[in-house]
Amino acid sequence: MNRREFCYLGATTSLLTALGPSMSGALRKNRDPKNARLFFDLDEISRIRANTKTDFLGPLFQKWSSHDPSELSTKLDAFDKTGDIIREYAAAYEELTESTFVQLVTPSQERLDSLLAGIERFLKIPHWDYFLDGPDDVIALQRGSLATARLLFAREVLADSIDEDLDRRMLDTIAEKGGLPCYRAVNGMDNPDTVKGWGFNERHADYYDIEMNRWPEILGANNLRADPTSSLGIAAIALRGHDDRAELWLQTAIDSTRRVLDLFTPDGSYFEGISYAGYTLRTTLSFCEAHQRCIGDIDWSKEANFEGIIEHILSVQAGLQADGTPDIVNFSDSKRTVYPGAPSWIARNLDSPLAQYAAEHASVPYHFLDFLWYEPKRKSMKPPPALKNVHNDLDWVICRSGWKPNDAVLAFKSGGPANHEHADRNHFIYKVYGERLLNDSFGAAYDRRDPHWLLRLTEAHNSVLVNGNGHQYHNGIEGTNDSRSYASVNQYEVVGDTTWWSSDATAAYQGVNERIFKVIRTVLFAKPDIIVVLDQIRLRYEPQRVDLRFFPDNRDNAAELKTNRDSFSITRPNATLHGKVVSRSDVKVSQSKLDLPESYGEFPYIEIGSGESIHHEIITMLASSPGRSSKTPNLRAQATDQGWKIKAGKLRATLTTDRMIPKVQIA
Repeated sequence: MNRREFCYLGATTSLLTALGPSMSGALRKNRDPKNARLFFDLDEISRIRANTKTDFLGPLFQKWSSHDPSELSTKLDAFDKTGDIIREYAAAYEELTESTFVQLVTPSQERLDSLLAGIERFLKIPHWDYFLDGPDDVIALQRGSLATARLLFAREVLADSIDEDLDRRMLDTIAEKGGLPCYRAVNGMDNPDTVKGWGFNERHADYYDIEMNRWPEILGANNLRADPTSSLGIAAIALRGHDDRAELWLQTAIDSTRRVLDLFTPDGSYFEGISYAGYTLRTTLSFCEAHQRCIGDIDWSKEANFEGIIEHILSVQAGLQADGTPDIVNFSDSKRTVYPGAPSWIARNLDSPLAQYAAEHASVPYHFLDFLWYEPKRKSMKPPPALKNVHNDLDWVICRSGWKPNDAVLAFKSGGPANHEHADRNHFIYKVYGERLLNDSFGAAYDRRDPHWLLRLTEAHNSVLVNGNGHQYHNGIEGTNDSRSYASVNQYEVVGDTTWWSSDATAAYQGVNERIFKVIRTVLFAKPDIIVVLDQIRLRYEPQRVDLRFFPDNRDNAAELKTNRDSFSITRPNATLHGKVVSRSDVKVSQSKLDLPESYGEFPYIEIGSGESIHHEIITMLASSPGRSSKTPNLRAQATDQGWKIKAGKLRATLTTDRMIPKVQIA
């Protein structure tokens, strides 16, 4: 025994009684934890256990530990009845993971027996994913990747409670049903010309109405590269010395991990939205962690701008939801913020107080890695003032008055195509006083057959319609892939508490309307309560009408809309938004709602309609106030020969519009 091993044993002897025969057996095998453990070292268990007693992670552990050990068998029985890999199979693996973690913290013989029996049943399942390449070859995109990583986590926790025969069968099965399908998926992304043809197996053939000819290249450039890459790499490390393919798989995973990290822009922002950034991070960092523990020849913390990634996570926060958890800028299909595991990994590897703040204040616990990676005693630092105004590499603009729940957040979507995008160029969200007064609706469908597909289109956003149509978007035949629509922020200025920018979405609208010459939106945000929106639409040869839409949050059916000839109000329980409209041509302010079945909820909106014209120039002035206010604030716009003079609350501005790109001067 060398000195390192002696010191290690001395540090962990006190844990042996608490760990039980399973973990002490791992030491009897004399496994070097630096070279053999994928997820955690034995000397980390006291910290992991302490995490389960914190106010932050404790409630999640209590939820998991309240499940009877027999729940795993119940979940597997449900899968046996349906064969549903998408839902029932995934639910069984989540139960396996949660029960495994409970066994790590509070071991019992009953739970151990349940886990071992469950593992035997998982190994007998013929295939671990519902995707195929050609008629017979299973590829692992999500479920097979999940199975691979979670079984290896269970193997590490249970250690010597898994006898040699079961251990050999686990590794053999993980290689064939996990590693090989993961490799097929990643290799298909890297070499699309070798793919026979991706599709669903017979049981899941009708899950989506979708065409997959381009899926290897589409998925190879989005978040779905991350999971098979990570699980392939973790499996390869575990299989070294056991399977001759391990080294090839490991190098493939290393190369692919670098391609995943390249999906983040140089400033750390992520094109698919914050939910998918979180998924990409937690899966990718699982492999990075295992690789650093067991091989250690790559410093993965230097392979991407992880500090910038943390800044991006913080920039897209939007106060709190009704249940007290973080709310987000939910561009694209994003539904929730990140889990604390990934920021915690970054906090440890970069010694970053800002990442620690993100873990504790911009995350929601959900995942087993949260317990493994969170270190509550790390130093935390509040976001710097520079993050109050962000124009990121994606051409998104996100401005805020502060970081408290009632502070204002205005987020604007420009930029190019992306997987999971919506037809939402020049759309924006506004939240203040805890209310999403201008909303980006949650719950757009992934399947084009679902009526909720409508929520993906321009007409369901706070955007511009020309001649009744939004900008270019696809019909969903390839899923939620990227469109061909581009917009770009061509001006961006910060003047004290006022930020303003212009975004040109002409190219996006010309994709469906050849008469369009210009579609530019300019936004002035005088924090926290004044917004001025200038929409300039110019057409060639043929006059056409223009409509602007503004949607409040109405998930609780508590939004109230009122309109007048040139004004409107949107009232939520805790705040009111007043709007005043001026234009060089006649406009009409009205209200309506999206044509969706009532079971989907109601999506009311304000519509500002301008009659047919070659040249449209519409100013919408918005003012928010706390509570249910009926008093209309002083919002004035005076037309001049060159443009407009604005007086709105404390904002004084001159807009010069007799030019291709408007000029803004803040008084």
